[in-house]
Amino acid sequence: MAFVPPLAFVLFLLIALILGAGGRKLAPKVPPDSEAATSYAGGEDIPGEKKFVGYKVFFPIALFFTVLHVLALLLGLLPQGLAWVGLVYSGIIVLALLSIILR
Repeated sequence: MAFVPPLAFVLFLLIALILGAGGRKLAPKVPPDSEAATSYAGGEDIPGEKKFVGYKVFFPIALFFTVLHVLALLLGLLPQGLAWVGLVYSGIIVLALLSIILR
């Protein structure tokens, strides 16, 4: 029975490839248009400029949600009768989240 998940993966991959090829055949043929990739806003031409967004805000938020998910995993996998361990873990996680937020 250990071969069932890889077999199912290959089967679903083949089904997806067949559906993708069929969809490509059924899709209408559209001639390439040079203006399809240009921006449009109310008839005026928008000058394109690159901006670097940066990750200064992203990483603390990502870390926040990662820590919350780890807490949920730990609390979900605690054996029955060890609620005090869950409270200790939760307290440590709250301190970690406060250090992320108030930094």
